[in-house]
Amino acid sequence: MAHNRSVMRPAWVLAAIPLGAVAALGVLLSPLAGASRAVAVIVPAVLPLGFYAAGLVAALLVPAQPVGHRLLAVGTLHLGAFALAIMAPLLGPPAATWLLSALGLAAYALGFVALFDAVVRYPDGAYAIAGLRRAVPMAALAALAAAAVRALGSVQMPTVLDVSGATPNPFRVPALEPVVGVAGALLLLPLIGLLLMLVRYRGAPADDRAQMRWPIGATVAVVVGVVTTGLLQEALGPPIQSAIFIVAASALPAAFLIGLLRQAREGDRVAVLEAARRRLADATVEERRRIERDLHDGAQQHLVALLSRVELARQDAQSGSRLDLELSQIAGSVREIHHELRELARGIYPAILSDRGLGEAVTSAVGRLALPIHLSIDPSVAGRRYPPAVEGAAYLFVLEGLTNVMKHSGAESVSVSLAASGDGLEVAVCDDGRGFEADALGAGALQALRDRLGAVGAELLVDSGPGRGTRLRGRFPAAGMHAGSVHG
Repeated sequence: MAHNRSVMRPAWVLAAIPLGAVAALGVLLSPLAGASRAVAVIVPAVLPLGFYAAGLVAALLVPAQPVGHRLLAVGTLHLGAFALAIMAPLLGPPAATWLLSALGLAAYALGFVALFDAVVRYPDGAYAIAGLRRAVPMAALAALAAAAVRALGSVQMPTVLDVSGATPNPFRVPALEPVVGVAGALLLLPLIGLLLMLVRYRGAPADDRAQMRWPIGATVAVVVGVVTTGLLQEALGPPIQSAIFIVAASALPAAFLIGLLRQAREGDRVAVLEAARRRLADATVEERRRIERDLHDGAQQHLVALLSRVELARQDAQSGSRLDLELSQIAGSVREIHHELRELARGIYPAILSDRGLGEAVTSAVGRLALPIHLSIDPSVAGRRYPPAVEGAAYLFVLEGLTNVMKHSGAESVSVSLAASGDGLEVAVCDDGRGFEADALGAGALQALRDRLGAVGAELLVDSGPGRGTRLRGRFPAAGMHAGSVHG
């Protein structure tokens, strides 16, 4: 996907940047302010700090990329949760302490939902499974409910950081205590997202897979680090183990950021190529029109003038004389050349295509052929105009496909169809002829047709086999299509 760096950022992103910065500053300075157990604050804060930094860079460099926004949300929510957990014990009234702790739990829970959303939309920002768009809001509601259960059902004052001694929960609801552990299920959301990413990886394009390897590899490193924490502590000591964990944890948000930036760079490169391809296609259309005008206004007009002179000369010649017969033959030859030039000009870019649109141009072309053809045109296509380059490519695709049928297939039944495909267009030429091995096509076979479609961003699909006919399909994407109606 192409990225526009001038895209306006959502308002919540603009608000999250200073809020996250304030929360990060509070967490980092909390040991200096007297918060106990500094290690219990700084080490867990490494991941949210990394996500905040990665999301901030992504939001600034690729503002159109929603995954970067989600990374920023993860960092801001978790840093905010830690800041609230640090502030809560400093307040006197138990009710105020409990309220800040409960808000911290809610922010912490929503941070996991944001991380899940980032993972399932990585790397292009789109949901690979349509149902996930509805699942994310539902997961957010479930996360808030789980945070409320923990805030009300815990025996001790609920918190996301162990920065104070055990304090009884003044608002404890004993009936909720058995289900307090359900809040821990939120930790599974990022893992579920990772599994969905692995499923998506199998069918993703090569460019997307290249970017997905970054967070997948970093996640594996983090998981290995967590699993081997005890062994590392015994072998290397807590300080070295903490340092290794910090490095490994920092690699995860960094991996997301690297993948996003590489994806953006690739998207920009593709956008430049597509723009160049569209300019080339438009230039080709204009060149066809120029040749058509030159043939009509130049060579054809000269031939008409020459034919008039020949006819005038015949009037002065004696009827039936040798000169009259010679001039008659010359006139006939000039008429044939004029007719051939007219057909050539029509074949380059028929007037009906530019005047009446793709549907009528294809109908006219099919009607001139001796081969019986079943033509099917979707009404939405018949009444719509497409960009000239698209109409020209689609028209020539039909002519080339029918030419191949007449030359090579030996078909008894041929069909041509023009159908809407979303906001795009699909053109198909099918026959019941002898067919061929589609996978065994040489480098030059159908290559001109493939190149012509590729010039306007379309793709050629070939379905054929010996004895089962051939189906050629040209898929023209919605991108670059401009709606318009056919005028009489």
